[in-house]
Amino acid sequence: MKRLLVIMLVLATAVSAFAQSYQSVQWSPIAPRVNANTYQLPKGAKEAIAAEGTKKLVIYNWGDLAFDPATVANGKTFTELTGVEIEWVGTPDDQMMPKLQPLFMAKSPAVDIVPLDATNYRTFVSRNWLMQVDFLWDEATLALFQNGAKNLIVDGHHYSAPQVARVTDIMYYRPSMLKAAGYNAPPATLDELAEMAKKMTVDKDKNGSIDQYGYAYRAGGVLDGAEIIKSVALMYGVNPDNVAGKVKYNDPKVIQAVDYLVKLKNEYKVVPQGVTSYQHGDVADFFISGNVAIVIDPTYLYARCAESPIKDDFAVALPPRAAKGGPLTVIQNWNGWGISNFSKNKTAAAVYLDMYRSFLAQKREFVLENNEVLLKKVYDDPEAKKIGYATVLSQLQDTVIEIYPNQGEVYKTVIAEFQNALIGKKTAKAAMDDAQAQINKIMGY
Repeated sequence: MKRLLVIMLVLATAVSAFAQSYQSVQWSPIAPRVNANTYQLPKGAKEAIAAEGTKKLVIYNWGDLAFDPATVANGKTFTELTGVEIEWVGTPDDQMMPKLQPLFMAKSPAVDIVPLDATNYRTFVSRNWLMQVDFLWDEATLALFQNGAKNLIVDGHHYSAPQVARVTDIMYYRPSMLKAAGYNAPPATLDELAEMAKKMTVDKDKNGSIDQYGYAYRAGGVLDGAEIIKSVALMYGVNPDNVAGKVKYNDPKVIQAVDYLVKLKNEYKVVPQGVTSYQHGDVADFFISGNVAIVIDPTYLYARCAESPIKDDFAVALPPRAAKGGPLTVIQNWNGWGISNFSKNKTAAAVYLDMYRSFLAQKREFVLENNEVLLKKVYDDPEAKKIGYATVLSQLQDTVIEIYPNQGEVYKTVIAEFQNALIGKKTAKAAMDDAQAQINKIMGY
């Protein structure tokens, strides 16, 4: 009898703890909390976290936290509100999947929150590694965010909360370098970019080595190489991630985009020969160091430039079109947060996601790091309006966010074949035809 009472007591305790889980939190009304100037915890959150016994969350982050002051500040706010500490695990982009995949496959509780983007999101969802967070969303809340947020719903369910939405295709240029080459304005078309880059690629000290290149782009990494192709292809009017509902990187317009990028390197020689390994950080470093006149890079480069030695000698503009009057569609990258299905701290993790998509957290991402965000209210904030490229962003009419199964594998394939074209091993057409043959297998076409 005593043993039965003990068992019943244990079961009652377990049931009580379950009742104090994230399901016991009063998440609604959601929209007023998310859009409020000051974030407040949903009713019952602290009690549920205490019942769950969470003292610390383990959160993986894209790269070193030294470069993410908004993430650090938002983490401190979360700890102040909940009492839950955060153990950050800064991880380079190309090491994220190799580190997380074994943990997920082992159903390990060693990670609570993971960073998401186009390379891993659908894969994680399809393998049931992410917790559904439908309770964090309703139509009123979704309406607070840019339309791209709807692209993140998978089969009618939510698995994430937004961190940032970076508009990739912003052009940065050095006015002094343009002026020295006889130009008063940045290029408006891709042909103008090539011609201007030729004049701005110079051997300043006449020692036989190029000191200043006209242009530089990203052709390496997990995401960057494929996106530079996509960004140029969009200017030609084609989205290779969605051609009549299929991924098609050997469309004639996409091949034209690859050929253009190859010619910049091999025929015109206006970009560094090392672009095959460049990611966005490398291009940014090259621009700030004074070794390149023009780059097209994510908006967070603006903050680095504004605090660097070139703070009085850089400007931003719309990216060049393929032709005057042609389409101007740019890629909008998305980074988000997801909760591991194997976490034992789901209540605290859900509160973290709720807090991070709030006005306070999203404003910090934009103001502190100049990362684009999905929450629309941020851009009406007086402090946010002071960001120097706001005028440029206001002129963008069309952006694309594509999240689809096996996207990471597709991009790796595209990057590998793109590099074959860049080193002269294959023509642009042969490289993209070979990439497409592999994509067809990956996508099951």
